[in-house]
Amino acid sequence: MSPQQRTEMSHKERLLRQGMRHFYAHGYHGTTVDAVLDASGVPKGSFYHHFGSKEAFSKAVLKRYMEFQLNLLQKWAERNDISTTEKLSGYFDEMVKAFISSGYQRACLAGKFSTEVSATSESFRAVLESDLRDWRTDLVRVLRQGQDQGDVRKDRSAEELADALLAMIQGAFVIALSSREEASLNAITTTIPLLVQAPSAT
Repeated sequence: MSPQQRTEMSHKERLLRQGMRHFYAHGYHGTTVDAVLDASGVPKGSFYHHFGSKEAFSKAVLKRYMEFQLNLLQKWAERNDISTTEKLSGYFDEMVKAFISSGYQRACLAGKFSTEVSATSESFRAVLESDLRDWRTDLVRVLRQGQDQGDVRKDRSAEELADALLAMIQGAFVIALSSREEASLNAITTTIPLLVQAPSAT
């Protein structure tokens, strides 16, 4: 981002963008307010005006991340030229490409915060639970539509399939953060059809 682009943004937007970068790179505990302020060029008073605390700021960053995540899923869900399995695989593959292009840094921020903060902050845990529930709800919607059109299996509920998908996605990124190998990510892409596709659609 050029200095001109940065100065044209509001203070709040600059803080959110730098917060996203820092939380991805350093985690919740490794990120300091001062580091975000230095990187964004925003005065401390503006930070506390908009957010009030580091925890409130991190929740706002998480909200921004979840908006992106659900919008990405919706983009794939709205496609009418591909099957439900292809929608879900395409959605996951786009997440993987972004993760790899970031140098194996930007995985799932919800998962990252879950491992760091949810055990020690009840209010943060509640936010994460709500966000993951929204994510699951959108996956259920896609899967139910697939069941209605006949290309998603019906011997398991859409809710059960969504739980399995979400757990697979989270687990794959956790492993890849440590291994920095594509194998665990590719395994999810090939497993999605095995998990959700109706036998008649193969």
